[in-house]
Amino acid sequence: MGLSPQNKQIYDPIRKKWVDAFPEEIVRQHLLNHLVKDLGYPPHVMIIEKQLSELPHLQNTKVPSRRIDILCLESETLRPLLLIECKAVSIREKMFAQPLGYNAFIGAPLICLANQEELCLRWETEVSLNKLDRLPTYEQLRRA
Repeated sequence: MGLSPQNKQIYDPIRKKWVDAFPEEIVRQHLLNHLVKDLGYPPHVMIIEKQLSELPHLQNTKVPSRRIDILCLESETLRPLLLIECKAVSIREKMFAQPLGYNAFIGAPLICLANQEELCLRWETEVSLNKLDRLPTYEQLRRA
């Protein structure tokens, strides 16, 4: 993960551009690096900071004007697998309302809230928040 000389920007290898190094962006870049290098998520299946209306399966659908942080798709079917919301602050359960609202349109089976210290994951079918210490690998999630 590359920082600019003044530490004001960080390079996003997925979007292939420099972006402002806000705290939430640093969380996003650390997580993207972990997904690709450690968990085997192919970069080409990741959608970063896009409006709901720009998502492949929602382009001809009436959706609210909302921007997702990270969405990982299944490589062959482009089926949503994992929706991630990055936060610069401590995570509280009530924060799940935001990605749950997005996911009403997206339909990813796994939703994640992440900050620098913790990951909170929730399967779409579950009622309560499950805190896990790690994300599944890409292959594990594809088979889930």
